Amino acid sequence: MRAKSETTIRAALYARYSSDVMNDQSIERQFADLEKVAAKFGFSLNPRHYFSDRAQSAATLFDRPGLTRDLLGAAKRREFDVLLVEQTDRLARNKGDAFMLDDNLKFNYVRVFTPAGEVSELQLMFESFANADYLKKLALRVKSGHDKIARNGLIPSRAAYGYDCVTHHLPGEVAGRRVINKAQAAIVVRIFTEYVSGVSPRQIAIGLTRDNVPAPNGGKTWNFQSIVGGAGSKRGIIRNRLYIGEYLKNRFYNVKNPENGKIIKRRAETDDLITVQVPHLRIVSQELWDAADKLRTARGNKKIGAGRVERATIPRKQHLLTGLLRCDECNGPMTITASSRIGQRVACSAAYNTGSCKHSKSYNLAKLTELAVESMCTHLVDPDFIKRKTRDKAIEFARLEKENSGARQAAVKQFNRLDVQIKKLVRVLEEEDDMPKELLALLKAKEIERKGLEERIRLLAAESNVTTLHPNVIQAFGKNIETLHAKLKRNPADPECRMAFGNIIDSIIVHPTGYRQPYEISLYARLSAIMGIDLFPKHRTNKEILAAEGLPRIGTGGPASLSGPD
Repeated sequence: MRAKSETTIRAALYARYSSDVMNDQSIERQFADLEKVAAKFGFSLNPRHYFSDRAQSAATLFDRPGLTRDLLGAAKRREFDVLLVEQTDRLARNKGDAFMLDDNLKFNYVRVFTPAGEVSELQLMFESFANADYLKKLALRVKSGHDKIARNGLIPSRAAYGYDCVTHHLPGEVAGRRVINKAQAAIVVRIFTEYVSGVSPRQIAIGLTRDNVPAPNGGKTWNFQSIVGGAGSKRGIIRNRLYIGEYLKNRFYNVKNPENGKIIKRRAETDDLITVQVPHLRIVSQELWDAADKLRTARGNKKIGAGRVERATIPRKQHLLTGLLRCDECNGPMTITASSRIGQRVACSAAYNTGSCKHSKSYNLAKLTELAVESMCTHLVDPDFIKRKTRDKAIEFARLEKENSGARQAAVKQFNRLDVQIKKLVRVLEEEDDMPKELLALLKAKEIERKGLEERIRLLAAESNVTTLHPNVIQAFGKNIETLHAKLKRNPADPECRMAFGNIIDSIIVHPTGYRQPYEISLYARLSAIMGIDLFPKHRTNKEILAAEGLPRIGTGGPASLSGPD
């Protein structure tokens, strides 16, 4: 292979700009200047080695494929010898990123040049600190300017929903001043009114989408998070105090996560908070705001100590089929998606929330419940049906026994071998005055493996455990089913019936059917229930519960006393 001439030094160019206000002319200008520098130094250029990142900050290496993917990839393939940039801050303003890039390029025999010449380690060290310090100072200057604008009654950010920003001078107006958008303001009042009346944010969003109201992002679909906001968010409509003529600035500050480059919002110091009264921007009455704020606070998370948060929950009445309904398409859970005066409807959770399942039909919960109860009673009181299903299960167990016997024998053999090894290690440790750490670590590892094998042997044995049902057991189970059916007819909401039903039925598969077609479901019963479980066990009375807990009689210090029916 012919040796490379000293004069043929291959150079790559890198250009970047950070502001969306700038355009590709900045990239073209940087490339043109760097081409002159390359000619001055005698470097050879190849159009394939012109790398750039547009509208990307140098404060991080995330979202800069021109540098991290294309340029570093070409450097790894040794496609060029030097990298030419306008200034080192075009590469990185973060000290750690600057040294990481330098180490990576040096490892691949690539030197970094600016118009002033090759960048030395001393120059990189000073400039990396200066570049990082520049970012901090720039952030402080921008924040100071925005604070000044806020104190003058203006808002240095994009217009919130319900407002327009005056972008040009009008008689009596100032550029940047907010004015109320009457059409959007009416929607804001509607959102607050529905929220106070008890409508959930999700249902509010569904209603706005149904009525073809344009969303805040300009789209056609509303998201409930744009209404209620997220944890630590000030973007939710019902959280925005601007609607009562009060502008708050510096409630939060942004921090970039160094692991993924995402912006994290954190609560700022109270001394930094700026509150500006802008009564001309009020949209929501104080009474309506107070009612919504009280409801939101009641539903919000509650702090219960340092660093501990009790997540908000909305109690829901459990129905008979709670936790049992499954989608036939994705085997995911079915969830309640709508409630009205004619009843509740359920649908596949994946189809409803993310659209990842094609089973999008919703079902009347009352009809599903009636169908499931009738199906249970029809089949599980029939002795021949139970015997047939039990026999099928026995055949399945026999197949598993045949498949698992070899695996179980191998596991038992390995278990016995480990047991002998552990005993040998114990004898060696008993003879040692000072127990070596290596032997202790080995003993621990073998004991963990032995315990895992013991559990595996137990599970393999359980899969082949078959019990033959006695006719009396089947007859007793059928009577239990008839009792449950009668109780469900009297009171379907009885918690005792719900627990008994859940002990019998493992899952209910809902099959997709056409529009207005009869529902189709498959019930899967628990074999343990057929084998003698007590569906209506005797539960403790209130007196027994209090006596077991040792609670004293109120005001006397003696045993508790209860009166009335239990």
